Amino acid sequence: MAQAGRLDLTEEKKNSSKSIVFIVLGAVLGTLAAVFGALYVLGILPPQQKQASGESGSEDAQALPMLYYAMEPAFVVNFTSNPNARLLQIGFSVASKNPEVIEAVKKHSPMVRNNVLLVLSGQDPAALRTVEGKEALRAELLTEINKVVSRQTGRNEGAEDLFFTGFIMQ
Repeated sequence: MAQAGRLDLTEEKKNSSKSIVFIVLGAVLGTLAAVFGALYVLGILPPQQKQASGESGSEDAQALPMLYYAMEPAFVVNFTSNPNARLLQIGFSVASKNPEVIEAVKKHSPMVRNNVLLVLSGQDPAALRTVEGKEALRAELLTEINKVVSRQTGRNEGAEDLFFTGFIMQ
């Protein structure tokens, strides 16, 4: 009887030590999984497949560098109806990641310049004194340039942005 009681005690100790080992092992694995999951979500551990495998077309377009084309010389427009502002001089660059768009803007520069001058001559000088007015003009010029590019190339893709490099109104 006494030996049977001893055997029972050692078996219980073995079982309890095994369960402690499993609990500690489970806690360590759970902690590691949480840490790796957090690093993945935060982008610290990016998956190797995205870098090694091929990327889609839109991701390729984002990877291309932005190309700029400065429309020179600067555009000068007279305002005859407004006594407060008589002259507007604007310089800007067209931006696109597609070299074909930049080439189209260069190739059709006379048409682009004509249409830009028409847009500029129709502007209200009071509106151009505000940031919102300048942003509206920038958007209108970009739309006009993209119309020319689309009309001449037959493609729907145009310049992505337009940046003023000079803006003088007197």
